[in-house]
Amino acid sequence: MSQTGWIVVVVVAVAVAIGVALIVRRDRYIRSLRERGWIFNGSPTFETVARLSNPPFGVGFRRDPDDQITGRTSSGRAFQVIEYTAENWSGWVGMVTLSRRLPELWIMGGQTRPRYGVAATRMPSPPQLGDAWQIGALDPAYAAEALSSQVCGQLAAMAASQPGLNISIDGDQLVVLDPPRKDPDLLAPWLEQLASLAEAIDATPLDHWIQPEPPPRLTFYHHPDWHWIGEDDSLLHTTPATRSGHGHTTSNVIRGRDGDGPPFVAFTHEWKTTRTETYTDSEGRSQTRTVTDHHTEHILGFQLPTRMPPLKVGRRGIGRGISFESGAFNEQFAVHAQDTKYAYDVIHPRQMEYLMANPPATFEFVDGWAWFETGVHSQDVIGHSSQFLRGFLARVPRFVWRNLGLEESPYPPIEPAPTPVRGA
Repeated sequence: MSQTGWIVVVVVAVAVAIGVALIVRRDRYIRSLRERGWIFNGSPTFETVARLSNPPFGVGFRRDPDDQITGRTSSGRAFQVIEYTAENWSGWVGMVTLSRRLPELWIMGGQTRPRYGVAATRMPSPPQLGDAWQIGALDPAYAAEALSSQVCGQLAAMAASQPGLNISIDGDQLVVLDPPRKDPDLLAPWLEQLASLAEAIDATPLDHWIQPEPPPRLTFYHHPDWHWIGEDDSLLHTTPATRSGHGHTTSNVIRGRDGDGPPFVAFTHEWKTTRTETYTDSEGRSQTRTVTDHHTEHILGFQLPTRMPPLKVGRRGIGRGISFESGAFNEQFAVHAQDTKYAYDVIHPRQMEYLMANPPATFEFVDGWAWFETGVHSQDVIGHSSQFLRGFLARVPRFVWRNLGLEESPYPPIEPAPTPVRGA
């Protein structure tokens, strides 16, 4: 056998040995878990994390649970340790069950960075914990009540063995990132500590903060009225999706609305086109072949409260458009409409200020819908467009709505919310 052949044999042998070693180690690990009465599931379904809606859960469209460990602590409290991958995060998460569904609460020790996608206001840390901790919540009163002296004591005890704790309350689950899952002998006492913290939270009088049970469906962080559909090819006949080509499919279909804002539909559309091209083969002869091209577009539309005349608003690149009295606005935006007076009525000075302060993706009113040209299908883009359109429609004058057949504005002005402290 040649030297190259021997090298190949050695490499294959080493690869096989490594593979066998990994399999043996995994089998021993799973056996050690089962010896404790715990259950190991190598292929958990999405239902294992469907009840969770706070980051790293509830963010984005990719949500993949993997290896899962479940069981009960010595006090009988249910726990779960699971590997989870999302669009902007991947790792292990440990959690125990609380007796009540509570609002979100974020507790981070040391210099721990907030989780990606978190939108919560930073609260003062209780004196029992000191300034080294970061606390986040939506309501200061809730955070103050939840962090009782007993809870703070348990937090300090956990931090002594695991610096940089990253803890949250997600409904009826107490969730911690990066549990010591590799060694069951370390994981077991860690779970007991987490159960003690959960017991301290359960013992704190927080019944007046109990949250309602959400419907059983895929959820989105801070968007309780968004619904995951998945696929709905009927949308290709009712939206401005490309009609040419073949093999049309939809994916990541979402419907919903934000508060009293306009309802929306958003999805990704994929299709194919075929064409014949001529080429020269290796012998210089002219040949033809069929080439299939794959295409993708992202559709985002909001249903308007009534049919509205055509109006398109976008960056100056879409053409000169109608001229307004604001030179700064004309340099930044182009507005197109069949009825110039209607455009002036809708795009008044206050509306111009709003557009310049909150530049949207190009959007267009077509009959009873507002269609956005986002170029991206993501939770953030949908949320931003929803918030923007709600504010835009709230600034449409009352007389315009009356001219369209509505007695009052369907979207009264709302006070701007305080800017939250977001995770990176």
